[in-house]
Amino acid sequence: MFKQIKEKIRGKSLILFGELHGTKEIPKFIEKFFSELAKEEEFNICFEIPREFQENIEEFFKISKKEESDGRNSLEYLNLIKKLNSLDRNIDIFCIDPEGETQIEREEGLAKNILKHVNEKKTFVILGDVHASKNKLSIGGTKINPMGAILSEKLKEKMFSIRIVPSRGKFFNFGVKEIKEGSEKDVFNDNFDYIYNVGKVSECSFLNK
Repeated sequence: MFKQIKEKIRGKSLILFGELHGTKEIPKFIEKFFSELAKEEEFNICFEIPREFQENIEEFFKISKKEESDGRNSLEYLNLIKKLNSLDRNIDIFCIDPEGETQIEREEGLAKNILKHVNEKKTFVILGDVHASKNKLSIGGTKINPMGAILSEKLKEKMFSIRIVPSRGKFFNFGVKEIKEGSEKDVFNDNFDYIYNVGKVSECSFLNK
């Protein structure tokens, strides 16, 4: 897995990991990937965490009650960030979720905030797969120009988008929900450069139960 993805992102400046919030397994997969990558190089990582928590990221994982969570503030992601901070590498972590209220404002704000951190090191972004899509979308009759599409136009071949998709199991997004059978093969995959099937997943856990 590591070697395959590493080869795919060779020469890329920005790599998006589009995920399904609220699982135990996806953050653990990401943690394993970055632990291996850190043996070879330094990099930047951007998380879909409000920018106001940049100075104290751990506070983000304490403020929300479980029933009010979309899964972004899971204990697994807190452990991932702690692991990154413990690695013997210069890994810069950034919070890039903007204050925009509308979908358009959020996508444009995400793109703007991410571009600030694209430099000589590879920059990785972990966020929901809708944001990471390289193509425009229509969801529930609403047309969306995702952050991934905005940055793909700007960065061209320097950007690479990966979808981490589960094949079955459960996740937490304002309650425990079931993965739909066959969802790992849906047409949404066409919006990404590479698909990684993480297999069966289970709902995430929280610092504040």
